[in-house]
Amino acid sequence: MKKKPDFINDNLWKLLLKLSVPSILGMMVISINGLVDIFYTSYFIGREAFTGISMLFPLMLVVTSVTVLVAAGSASVLSRAIGSNQVEVQKKIIPNMMALSLIGATVVTIPGIIFSKEIVSVLGISGELFTYALEYYKIYILGALFSIYGLSANGLIRAEGKIEQAMRFTLVSVILNLLLTPIFIGVLHMGVAGAAWSSIAAMFLYSLLTSLYFILGKATFNTGRFRIRLEYTILKNVLSIGFSAFSMQLSNLFRQFLLFRLVVLYGTLEAMAFFNAAFRLFTFLAIPLLGLYQSMQPIIGINYGANKSHRCLKGVYIYRLVGIALGIVLIIPILAFPETIINIILPNKALNETEIFNIRMIMGILLVIPISSSSIILFQSIGEAKLATLLPIGRQLFLFVPIVLILTKYFGIEGIYYGLALENVLYAFVLWIISRKILQRIALKAGL
Repeated sequence: MKKKPDFINDNLWKLLLKLSVPSILGMMVISINGLVDIFYTSYFIGREAFTGISMLFPLMLVVTSVTVLVAAGSASVLSRAIGSNQVEVQKKIIPNMMALSLIGATVVTIPGIIFSKEIVSVLGISGELFTYALEYYKIYILGALFSIYGLSANGLIRAEGKIEQAMRFTLVSVILNLLLTPIFIGVLHMGVAGAAWSSIAAMFLYSLLTSLYFILGKATFNTGRFRIRLEYTILKNVLSIGFSAFSMQLSNLFRQFLLFRLVVLYGTLEAMAFFNAAFRLFTFLAIPLLGLYQSMQPIIGINYGANKSHRCLKGVYIYRLVGIALGIVLIIPILAFPETIINIILPNKALNETEIFNIRMIMGILLVIPISSSSIILFQSIGEAKLATLLPIGRQLFLFVPIVLILTKYFGIEGIYYGLALENVLYAFVLWIISRKILQRIALKAGL
């Protein structure tokens, strides 16, 4: 039997390693799944199909936002119910989560089916890009239920501490997607619709595996009857917690929508294709950093609650140091071989000097993510919920929007890259100042 981590006494470096590796691997697997469709469409269909599907990213965040609402609230309530041994609450988690997943999927799927053309047209794309995007979106939205329910159910497995089990289910679905997509596109000639259908099939399997896990009694908590039912005694708690994560995700949706609209406004087809390749690559490389900081919250939160202030301070320092080191490792290949890396997503794409500079500048953002991410996790861990919520939302309104609008006005599409770099650096700087004051307050209170 594996020894459970002792958050109060174990070496912080060992805790970081033990908790972060499964978290990073799990998020990497999910990230790879998100790249499968665009990778195969780029190779089998062409650059227009790749760009059209990639431009759907802001619309896909709508499903992600609903998923976060259900998953974050359900997982939080379950974790506390397990810790306090509230068996009756535990029994209500899954029925309530299933009901919320069904409601959320209905809300996004029905309008998505009826108004698919109008919804995709909001992105501002036209011609072949619009045709490819619409074809993919019409199929993609049909699988919203499997995405919302599957990820929320898998989040419950993580909440009970079985991160490796949750990762195994994710890995199986990703492998299926990797196998089906080239068959549907390259062999059956289903086009971009084939990529969407393979994703739905993978998420259906993902949902089935997690359901069987609970039905067969593999969970460590009392799951109660496997049924769909709103449980009003826990509903308010689930929604209040989930809404905080939901609101942050909505602010990100607004950010990405504006960003992609500016790309359409100022960019040619080639410029849009390059931006989407660079954006996807950056998102993929940022996943290990986000996975790293997922493991930081219990370490800081538990030690803060136990009045182990010196371990809180040291924990923040260690996580920032490791995050910056990891960021350096991640960007070295891009700095050295930018064209080779981009060609993985865009075959035979020759980069000019401006594009090489832009992608290196964007990847440099990975070096400031450790400061901003660790600060937000710190605020969440010590109960500074308002800071943790309002700062990311304020970032979009008072940093991102004015900076990117001003710079694109004067520099065109190049202003998007300048704006992203400048905004991320300024945001990290603001969070560093605020977190420094909070850490000083913690140290002063503890007499350190």
